[in-house]
This record gives sequence, structure tokens and C-alpha cells, in this order.
Amino acid sequence: MIPFPRSLRPSGTEAYAFEVEADHPAFQGHFPDHPILPGVVQVDWAIRLGAERFGVLGAFQSLEHLKFQAVIVPEEPITLTLAWDDAARELAFTYRGADGVKSSGFARFA
Repeated sequence: MIPFPRSLRPSGTEAYAFEVEADHPAFQGHFPDHPILPGVVQVDWAIRLGAERFGVLGAFQSLEHLKFQAVIVPEEPITLTLAWDDAARELAFTYRGADGVKSSGFARFA
């Protein structure tokens, strides 16, 4: 399990703010000389933080409308917004930087 950034902090009722430190293990090998935060790490963090924020989400079923629009680089200020729809059993997540949306999607649960 890839650890959360050391700077991770709540930002409002359904958001987190952070900067991923340059020496964070998520950047190891992804990619030399041009590190970017892997998409799989972004999805993992969103689901884990969603479970912390909203409680047990259920058994994971699928990812929907997953879009990676811009890279997340070391030390970049990022806000992760989460929204839980209990009726749909769906966690929406959006990563934003100063220049706009970085990635977004929906995780569905049973």
C-alpha cells in the first residue's frame, strides 16, 4: 500500500489538500527524470480516503468515467474532492491543481 503524502490534510467537509513530496515512493520508477503520480495511486488514495471519510463503502465493483487529464508532479499543490452517493453506492473523486482538473472518476461499490 502506497502511503499518503506527509502533507495530507482535510480541506473542508469533503476535500483534502496535499503536495506529494519529491522523495515519495509513488514516484519511484514513474518516470526517471520526469516523475508523475501514477493513476493507480490516485484511485487508491481516493478510495481509501473515501472509506475513512464516509465509512464502509462496500465491495468494490468498478471504475466509471475515469479520466486522467493532466499529470500530477512532485510538490504541486493538489486538492482531492470526494462525494459519496449512498443510494447509488458511488464515490466520485476529482483531483485539482492550480491549472484545473488533473483526474476524476467514479468508484462503484456493492
